[in-house]
Amino acid sequence: MPIRSVPAEAAPSPHDRRKETFVSTLAHELRQPLSALVAAVELVRRAPNFAAGDRIADLMKRQIDQMNRVVEDLMDATRWAHGNVTILKQRLDVRDLVRDAAIDIRAAVAERGHELVIATASEPLWADVDPQRLQQVLSNLLRNAVKFTDPGGRISIAADRDGAATVTLSVSDTGRGMEPEALTQIFELFSQVRPLEADGLGIGLSVVREIVALHHGRIEARSGGPGHGSEFVIALPVASGPSYGSERRTTRTIRALAH
Repeated sequence: MPIRSVPAEAAPSPHDRRKETFVSTLAHELRQPLSALVAAVELVRRAPNFAAGDRIADLMKRQIDQMNRVVEDLMDATRWAHGNVTILKQRLDVRDLVRDAAIDIRAAVAERGHELVIATASEPLWADVDPQRLQQVLSNLLRNAVKFTDPGGRISIAADRDGAATVTLSVSDTGRGMEPEALTQIFELFSQVRPLEADGLGIGLSVVREIVALHHGRIEARSGGPGHGSEFVIALPVASGPSYGSERRTTRTIRALAH
């Protein structure tokens, strides 16, 4: 009987490995909140007048919000891949977006016992931006900062001028930091390069980069290495507007204690 050789399977490419990791992580991301929701619903079903009903409702709301974020990230990744994204720009003072993003993340910061520092220029920072999309960028960066910073750490969000033509937005933390090689890979689709990373789809930062690019801006990741925190800096073109005054900065620090 003739013996036929079976060709060895080609080793998976880095992109294939990232996709496999993505599928596995997606299953984990969806299974965890679904399990919590099923358990909460069962408690409510067995004891409809249960005294802790408000607490259970809050738990369900948080888990539903988490699943919504996962689904929105997936939808965004699909839109970018097919080029079906439109941004609607308005002339805005980006300091307002920074303050809104800080308010949105305050509950998560409090839950982790972080210190939240907000620093903005004292004069308006005019830029032509899509407020919803830029808010998405800041929220994504802040959620990552919360996730990768141990309780008691510090998270900062800032907005300022860099010369006459650039507005800069930055989100920094005192968290886990990144290896030098991760700083360029972290914006790739399905990338999961942070040390000790246990969750996350590897989609959010790739979408962040695309949104910034559509605003004719750029984003850079910085870190002093593992254990030395991370910083993400966004540079956007300044829009013509009222004359700018001095480059003074106002800084507010919010101490958010864990419940």
